[in-house]
Amino acid sequence: MKGAAQYNERVQSQVASIVASLPTFTAPMIDFPALKGVGVSPAIEPMLKQIASQQAAMLEGLRGSLKPLFDLQMLRGFNRALLPPNLRSHADEIKAYQVHEFLEQEGIPLYLVPRGRTALRLLRAQDRSGRRRVLGDCYESITDDCATVLEQANRDVVGDELKFVLDGLGAMRSGHFRSAQAMFTVTLDTLIYRFYPDQAARRLITNRKKGADVPAAIDEMGVHEAMVWLPIWNAHEQFWKHKGDKVPNYYSRHASVHGVSSRQFSKRNCIQVLMLITSLIGYADRLMSSAGRARA
Repeated sequence: MKGAAQYNERVQSQVASIVASLPTFTAPMIDFPALKGVGVSPAIEPMLKQIASQQAAMLEGLRGSLKPLFDLQMLRGFNRALLPPNLRSHADEIKAYQVHEFLEQEGIPLYLVPRGRTALRLLRAQDRSGRRRVLGDCYESITDDCATVLEQANRDVVGDELKFVLDGLGAMRSGHFRSAQAMFTVTLDTLIYRFYPDQAARRLITNRKKGADVPAAIDEMGVHEAMVWLPIWNAHEQFWKHKGDKVPNYYSRHASVHGVSSRQFSKRNCIQVLMLITSLIGYADRLMSSAGRARA
């Protein structure tokens, strides 16, 4: 919860404190009774009053200039900009910090996929079991959402990994979800390596200790970048077969690799890792495309 608190302070509390401070701008800073008490000459009082009047007018003008920045419409627009693209049409129903809090605790992505209504169902589910039911109920539509993002991605930007993900998508649609989950998992590994070739930096993302706070490497990211990496970090929760860890029924990268079983390889976990890799590919595609436009 540490990261959520920091996010909430950055995005909401600071804005609220600025708004609360705006009315104080109207108070003049020169205290005339106090000045008289220390023997200020009456001859300079008109000059001081003029300075105070100008000062008050300046601060009132500043307050008037700043106030529109914090009106309700502006705050709605601010929230909408912070939401992932697939949730922006629901900006009146969900706040960006709520998305961030969800992603801190869950290995299910919400950046680009799934579609807004499905994302809202995931956000409103009461617990992990409820969220997994949503994955099962919306299996087909989430698959379609991921396919849309993947098929629109620039292969020259994303690289050969995209071909393997599309192969896995084909296997998944043919009913071979176990083969698809294995393909998605190893391809996710490859993509993470591309982003973090340095082992020490990569371990911050791929070594999630149970009960750990969000690593500083993610806390320092931009809002949307963190939305991509938080669920990937959560999906890398530690799993030690030799220590007797039970294979989880929710998606776990380490259990998929080191604890092959029917508990881990399932349709729900297949769709979850497909979402993870789609979110990352979509983010990479947008990032590289924006960089290319900037150079042009």
